[in-house]
This record gives sequence, structure tokens and C-alpha cells, in this order.
Amino acid sequence: MADTTEKEAKISIKVIVDNVYNRVVYAEADYTFVDILFSFMTLPMGTIVRLLRKHDDKMFEALGSLNNVYQSLEDFPECCLSTKKMQRFASIDDTKPVPYFGCRCSNCNDSSSGKLGRRNSVLATDPYEYFFGFPTFSCDGVFVSDIANFIITHDLCVEPYSSASSIRLLAELGITDMNHLEERSLEMSSSQFYPYYKSIIVSSYVQMLSFLNLALTTNCPFTHLVLSKINSVCSFVGSAQDNTFDQSCNLMKKEVSSTSKMHLQVSLQKSTGKLLFAEAEEDFVEFLFCILSIPLGTVVGTLMNGASSISCLNNIFKSISNMSVGRYLESQDIKDMLVKPHFGQEYSSKHQMFPLNVVPTPYKHQHTDQRLDEGYLKQSGLFIVTDDLTIYRSSSFSTFDMLKISKVSPEDIERCEVSIGLKEGLSMLKTSLRSCSTLTNSLDFQL
Repeated sequence: MADTTEKEAKISIKVIVDNVYNRVVYAEADYTFVDILFSFMTLPMGTIVRLLRKHDDKMFEALGSLNNVYQSLEDFPECCLSTKKMQRFASIDDTKPVPYFGCRCSNCNDSSSGKLGRRNSVLATDPYEYFFGFPTFSCDGVFVSDIANFIITHDLCVEPYSSASSIRLLAELGITDMNHLEERSLEMSSSQFYPYYKSIIVSSYVQMLSFLNLALTTNCPFTHLVLSKINSVCSFVGSAQDNTFDQSCNLMKKEVSSTSKMHLQVSLQKSTGKLLFAEAEEDFVEFLFCILSIPLGTVVGTLMNGASSISCLNNIFKSISNMSVGRYLESQDIKDMLVKPHFGQEYSSKHQMFPLNVVPTPYKHQHTDQRLDEGYLKQSGLFIVTDDLTIYRSSSFSTFDMLKISKVSPEDIERCEVSIGLKEGLSMLKTSLRSCSTLTNSLDFQL
């Protein structure tokens, strides 16, 4: 058997640790790590939820209520879904993933042909998930230049390395005594886990899932990854800026005024004003399911204008947007792919609320509109949606269950109608990324 040791992926990262405050100041890495970091933006929201469902560290629950939307879709009766394509989208199992990874190495294929290599991947089960993987052969960078080193801050701002940038970061953090700093190495390989002093080799798959999870839930993923703890300096993701959706909606004024409204019948507890659940028609359920097919970069960039509720994602997006093409990013097409990822037609409904440009997935050259004419659901109906976006088919039994769970008597309930348009939909998307009280937090102004 041929020796494959030299072909195994190993990604080396240097981190600078502040031993006084027990934090990672910044990291230095080459294109291999930055490619993977940037590839997060190409993953659909549902893909991210699925990948993180098996994550062992339950201290960090990423993507708030979207986990419940995903679980609801997984549990949804297939007889209620409109097409076989949608049934496949809803079918999630533990089978071995199909590998895809984009590469321009002449030994793999030519990216200009639109083909994708199958040598260099770890876990691509969705057709547009192909950039989340590790190179197993000696290839050029996929997104960024392979001859540059990059500096990554504790909150995932990325820029080309220079001594000036390093000194500036130290000054911004108020570090004056270099004796308090320690350099450590973090190495990732595809098959081994050997902890030893100042150097760690871990499973690339598990490690990058952990890092993705931390990027979604904390403001300092490197500190937790390297030091395995969260301290006072390393905080969890907080609230977004109040003007996030004012900015987004200003860019979509025409769409906001022309978007049709969805209507929810919301049940509130009279004595406390607490939102218990909502009853919705199929258009609102389609809206929630469709969020799962939108790439992360589209959510952060196109819909949130780079100002989502998760600071690390905002910083990755802004770093890509500010990075020069040619010298550091491989091409303008690559840059566009990251800040405006492909929104695949085959799993998209024509009833999508958000004004997104839907293009064919890059592994198939299709010139016709492949979106679902009839939507996701086979027939109309009513559905119960809880505050944390768990979805049930509406029935007397589901209503009884809601009342039992909430321990509220029928006479203590009042109902009101709320309208959901583009502005409210954006607010709901923002809230769902970090909250398990999505309906309450996004509809409070209407209740």
C-alpha cells in the first residue's frame, strides 16, 4: 500500500496568548485555514444546523430557533410535502457524505469549466456545500492566495499579515509588556488527536465544526478553542445593533412596499401578556422552511447588510468585502461567491419572501428556472408555531398540548392578528439566529 502520510492535510496556526487576561490576542495562518474560515459563508443555514446537531459541546447552542425549524422539517410528514425534491431536502440521515471541493489544481480539474473535484473534501452532502473541506493533495488556495499569510483577530477579522498590523492590534488591546505574551501552535490533521505541551493535533473535521459553532455563539472563538474556557474577556454573542434592519430595509424600500403580507393569529396569556403560540397558514411555514436553504453569506451580507446579530460573522463578511482581488483574493468571481453565495434553485420556492437572486447551482448548467412552482407544502392548512419556531399541524390535540405545556387556562387567553411582511420577516430572521423566543422578540411591537 502506498504511503499517504505526505498527502494528509495538516493546517498550522500560530496563536498569541495573553497570559495576564487568559485570552488569545490573534492568530496567524496561511491560506488553508482562511479558505475554510471563508467557506463558512457558502453553507446554507440548514446545512450548518445539521452539521452542528452532533456537536458534543452543548454549552453552546448555535442558531437559536432555527434548530427547531430544522427539526420540524425533519419530522414533517412526507405526504404533506409537495415534491420528491422537497422530500429529499427534508430527509436527513447519517449516511456517508458525498465529497465535493473546489480546486484549481491541474491535477484535479479546471475551475473555469464549472466542474468540481471530489478528492479534497470532508463533508459535503448538499450540492452547494462543496467548499467546506480540507485539501488532501498539494493544491493552490481556493479562495485566497497561497503565498500570503493572514492575521485573524480574536473576533475573526481577517487581513493580510504585516508587522504593522500586528503592532496595531497589540496597541489597540493596550498590551505594553511583551513578556506577558506567549506563542502557541495549533495543528489540525485529518486523522489524529495527540495533545502535548504548546502543540495540539486534533481531528480537522471535529475541530472545524467546533470552531464554526464557537464563531456562531461567542465573540472570541480562538480563546475557547485554545484555552478550553470562557472567561470574563470572552463573552457570548449579544444583541444586534438596533438599526440593523433599518439599514437592510432602506436598501429594499421598493421590495418592502410591494411584499405581500402573511397573517398570524397569536394567542397571548391575558394575565401576563406572554405570547403562547401562533396559528399560521402554509405561507408562513414555507417562509420558515425556506430560511434553511439560504447560504450564511447571503443572510449576513445581502439580507443583514453586514450587520447581523453575530459579530464574528459580520467580521468575516467585512474582511472578505475589504480584501483586494488579485493580490489576496483569487478573483472577483471568488469574491462574489463568498459575499453573494449561490442560492440553489432546486431547493428554492418561487414563493420566497426575500428579494434574492436565485441562480443555478454551479455543478449543473441549467438555463431554466428550476424553483418549485407549487411551493414546499402539498396542500393548504393551518399550523401551530411556538415561540421558539417549533411547527406542528394544527389540531385540537396540538392546541390542548400547548395549553397543558404553558399551564394556562382557556379563559386566560386572548387572540390577536399580526402581519408579517419583508421588514418583519427580516426581524424574525435576525432574532432566530440567537434567540429561542423568536416570535416574542420579533413581534413585540405588534402585540
